[in-house]
Order: sequence, then C-alpha cells, then structure tokens
Amino acid sequence: MADTTNKLGHKIGARGGRTRQAILDATRALLNERHYGEIRVADLASAAGVSPSNFYTYFKTVEEPVLALCEAAATDFQGLAAHFQADWPGDKAFAIGRAFILDVMAIWRDHGQVLRVEHMLADNGEAAFVESRVRRLRRLHLAIERRVAQAHAAGLHPKDYSPRLASYQIASIAESTAASFDLLRRADTPEAILDTAAIIIVKLTTGR
Repeated sequence: MADTTNKLGHKIGARGGRTRQAILDATRALLNERHYGEIRVADLASAAGVSPSNFYTYFKTVEEPVLALCEAAATDFQGLAAHFQADWPGDKAFAIGRAFILDVMAIWRDHGQVLRVEHMLADNGEAAFVESRVRRLRRLHLAIERRVAQAHAAGLHPKDYSPRLASYQIASIAESTAASFDLLRRADTPEAILDTAAIIIVKLTTGR
C-alpha cells in the first residue's frame, strides 16, 4: 500500500505521488544495473530527476524505496494461495502444480531483482527484509500447509512429515525455479524444468 503522507507529515498529492513513483521507478531500474550495496541516495535522486532533499521528503534511506517495491511484489504474491485452496485430485494435481510454478515465474519476471535483494538481505538477518519476506509469503505458506495437512491426515505422508516445514520447502522450490530458470535452461528444456518442478511440488503436497 502506497504511503499517503510524506516524511514531513504532509498529504501526498498528485504531484507528490508522481515524484514518489519516479523514485520507485529509478530504484527498480538501478537495481537492474548495480548491486544494492553500490546504490546511494544521490544515485536514486539523479536517476529520478529530483534533488536529494526532495528524495528525503519521501524516503529516509535507500532501503525504504526497496522495501516499498518489495511490498508491491508481495501484493502480487497473494493470489498464489488460490492454487492450494482448490482441490488437488490425482488427475489434475500436476496441472495445478504446473500452473502454480508458471504464476510464480510471472511474478519473478516483474519483480525478480527486487525479490533477489529481499532474499539476500533477509538471509543476512536484516530485520526489515526478514519481515518483508514473512509478510509476502505468509498467506501462501498457510494455504500450502493446510493442503499438505489434509494429505497428511489421510495417511499419504509419513507420520513425522511436517506440513508447516513442507510449506516452506514447496514455496522455496517454486521461487528457486523462477529465480534460476535461465541457468537451469543450460541443463534442459523449459518444458522439462517446469514439469520436473511440478512433479516435485505435487509429491511434496499430496504424497502421491
């Protein structure tokens, strides 16, 4: 959700909204060109066509517009839970798993560089990015956990199989496939990559 007030406590109007969006667009563009640690406020301000003081009207640090972009990615992630809220009958499970992978890949095409930064900084223990990742994936994890728990209750998974941990692994496999897709294409065809990932996700989800 976009901020409605700036750092001075003033309501952001149409002009301010355009300025804020220009900073976000500049952040996304620079993340595609440079490592996160190389980007400075002056770089973002210059790329957005604003002064550094104008930048500080909307954001305190380089981290803040990156987190705002993470929030936009998180919004797109929320629809993924629907794949696991539907039934997974044996004759349709593969198609559902494959559709899930394709949707994750589409989101990564739009937000990949921002998500890579989020993962990197969350893995390094940066609290704001840890929380960003948790919020982004919470709904998906819960939907997967419930679907796996149903299979577990039906005896399709081993007794010690944890639906919660499985939900983390399933989401991780999907994101890893999306993030590494170009590299994986050196080893096999796009169809083989998608099919293999879908088969793994179906097995981890349904036990079949």
